[in-house]
Amino acid sequence: MKQKLIRKGRFLGEAILTSYSQIFFTGNKILATILLVVSFIDWWTGLSGLIAVITAVTLAEVLGYSPITLKKGLFSFNALLVGLGVGTYFSPGLEVLLLIVIGGAIAFFSTVFLMGLFAKYGLPFLSIPFLLAMWLLLLAFPSFSGIALNTEALYPSNMFFKLGGNALVVLVDGLNKYFKGTGFDTYFLSLGAIFFQFNILAGILIAIGLLIHSRINFLFSLIGFFVAFWMYSFLGMYTGSLNYTYYGFNFILSAIAIGGYFLIPSRQSFLWNLLLIPVLVVTTIGSDRLFSYVGLSVFSLPFNMVIIGILYAFKIRSNQTNSPILTVIQQKNPETNAYLYHSQPAKEYAAFTTPIRLPFMGEWTVNQGHEGKYTHKEFFKYAWDFIIKDEKSGKEYLGDGLLLSDYFCYDKPVVAPASGTVVAVVNTVEDNEIGFANVHQNWGNTVVIQHDTYLFSKLSHLKKGSIEVTIGDFVVEGQQIGKCGNSGRSPYPHLHFQLQSSAIIGGATIFWPLSEYLVGNTSNLEFVQKGIPNENETVVNIATSTILQTAFKWNPGDEFKLSTKTVDGIEDSFLVRNEIDIYNQSSLVCLETGAKLYYENNGKTFSALNYIGSKKSALFYFYRAFYKVVLSEYNDLLVKTRFPVHHLYRFPLLTLQDFLVPIKIFLKGNYSLSYKETDQLFNPQKIEMKSQIIGSNKHELFSAAITIHKNTEIDIESNTKNSIKINLKWVNRVY
Repeated sequence: MKQKLIRKGRFLGEAILTSYSQIFFTGNKILATILLVVSFIDWWTGLSGLIAVITAVTLAEVLGYSPITLKKGLFSFNALLVGLGVGTYFSPGLEVLLLIVIGGAIAFFSTVFLMGLFAKYGLPFLSIPFLLAMWLLLLAFPSFSGIALNTEALYPSNMFFKLGGNALVVLVDGLNKYFKGTGFDTYFLSLGAIFFQFNILAGILIAIGLLIHSRINFLFSLIGFFVAFWMYSFLGMYTGSLNYTYYGFNFILSAIAIGGYFLIPSRQSFLWNLLLIPVLVVTTIGSDRLFSYVGLSVFSLPFNMVIIGILYAFKIRSNQTNSPILTVIQQKNPETNAYLYHSQPAKEYAAFTTPIRLPFMGEWTVNQGHEGKYTHKEFFKYAWDFIIKDEKSGKEYLGDGLLLSDYFCYDKPVVAPASGTVVAVVNTVEDNEIGFANVHQNWGNTVVIQHDTYLFSKLSHLKKGSIEVTIGDFVVEGQQIGKCGNSGRSPYPHLHFQLQSSAIIGGATIFWPLSEYLVGNTSNLEFVQKGIPNENETVVNIATSTILQTAFKWNPGDEFKLSTKTVDGIEDSFLVRNEIDIYNQSSLVCLETGAKLYYENNGKTFSALNYIGSKKSALFYFYRAFYKVVLSEYNDLLVKTRFPVHHLYRFPLLTLQDFLVPIKIFLKGNYSLSYKETDQLFNPQKIEMKSQIIGSNKHELFSAAITIHKNTEIDIESNTKNSIKINLKWVNRVY
């Protein structure tokens, strides 16, 4: 019982703490602690904010809302702002305490409502609940005869003297004089105003916390504010007005939101920031004049209006692969978002989420690709024709090629490129003699499969009578649906393959990349994550290895022993558990250190998605060794991709890179995994590999010699950066 109460107390404490940092779109505890301290520079304002947060957290807990959402502070950060605002406006008293609780409750229920409403459009509710609650309280204030305005904030010297004596007063006065007239005084005041602390000390402390949390966010806070500062001057506005309106926080929060949170930090997000701030300046000035007629402050309304508007504009784009790129999964800070996105080998095709693979097994050659020479034109330009060629002679047939059976691709199996439902079948068209084409039945024997609402694949020119599926059948990826033939407008046997948005045989093609295939021949293969096979390119669908599939296939709850041994004979072991969370994300968890390796295994490839936690765990070596594994049976395969640089470098290089992310990622991390020939052609007992990570200036950052045994044990001999050899042994299924 006692342990349960302790766990509950820690949970609620974390929910309260992260409410503070969530205002800056993060759960960073260091920043949250600094913000909590800053809010208490004026003790009454800080206490009011804390009471409002506790109110919202209590309501969420009593109503049984999502613990994950509660822990992130999403239910309570708007209540925090309301509490801070009430404490700033009204003097201490029991009546005001009641208003704080009521304001926190209004913000909470507004949050619940807007969270559900905005989720339909994939948009954030931001600080709209705070605006609604705060405006209601301010409009109701004239009716409250027993509540007085708070004048404490008008005399900051008295406040600082009570807090830290004469020394603190001297310090704050010195800071005011040092930054006076530089623009930074207004920047710090605007930062402090986010937490209703209208003094330079609060702004400096928040800036330090922001810098610790994220160099990108700190940089964009400066850019957003000073672009707005320049705009005020350029438009003839008195820049000093920002000192007494404190609306500068709108520009700071907006720059952080667009530059580093809702968009992947890049040159494009940087440019959009430069375009966004002038719009925000005009919106702020105009809305301020409008709200002055009813005696209200606009607070963060301009920030909400512009950010929600621009995000909606980005979300309804027809092509989400164009920059700027929206952040799909938020990591611990914008730098991590950028580094993980940069490491994606096919990030230009990230929006094509449904994987479509090659519709055959073995080696085939692209006879005609996109916008081909002969028939792939206009509406049909995004299509492929595949044939089989002899590797030595380069011919596609035996002898003179006068018979259908002479052609290597004729009568070969054609498989479903992805799971789906068969929506159209033609199976009765005669195969043509060599050199003749049936122009009346253009597509010949054909199968159309629906994979998604507007995604269909079409396979044509199949052999008469070879199709094994009927309309309405559900097929899985790799299932045979027919055989390659020479029916329809096809003078020579080949397989026509295209993606389209309708079920019509002969529908217009659409652009769609193919996923996870090999390029080359069996003596020299290279892995492609997503791509467009080019004309004359030999492509191979992945045929999986039983050894690799077994070694990387784990059930939830499986535990493994990962032991290490250095050349000095120092041994250590780590217990690792395979887990799946409520979001259906798989991870390997080091039970000793708490480190997590998120991964995906789709049956064709094993991909490490992200690593979080201690780098002292042996799991970190496993992460680097097996960042990307193709579960293929082919020898001499080479897998190449980019490795996230934040897991390779440290201060000061990584810190410098953090600041420069919106301009260029100059640090390198090129990962490769090469496969060696197996010891036996048939029934091999082990597979040997070598993984390597090459950094900037072609400097080797990591290498490992790997042996994967048939009994699922994995040996990794790793050379660390300090030239210390570590032997890791990954023993599966420890019970």
